[in-house]
Amino acid sequence: MFPSNLNEKISPEELQSLYKQSLDVLRAGELRTLKNDAKLRAVHYTKTYTEFKDIVDAAHLEPITKQDKMNGKTKSHLWNNVAREADF
Repeated sequence: MFPSNLNEKISPEELQSLYKQSLDVLRAGELRTLKNDAKLRAVHYTKTYTEFKDIVDAAHLEPITKQDKMNGKTKSHLWNNVAREADF
């Protein structure tokens, strides 16, 4: 896929592929960190596994501000993209 020799040039398609793979790995790492932090917090405050799981599953979500709700560009925005993906 990528050149094995350092003297070979990387094609634009290979560079784009590498960029996409790098972003995917970074996003996965960020999500893993968010979920791990949520687990460490939730273990002290939950009484049931369902509560624990709900906190961990919502770790990637951020609060919606009043400005977000009033902004014309984001007013009709689907806020929970993960929910949309799970519906299909």
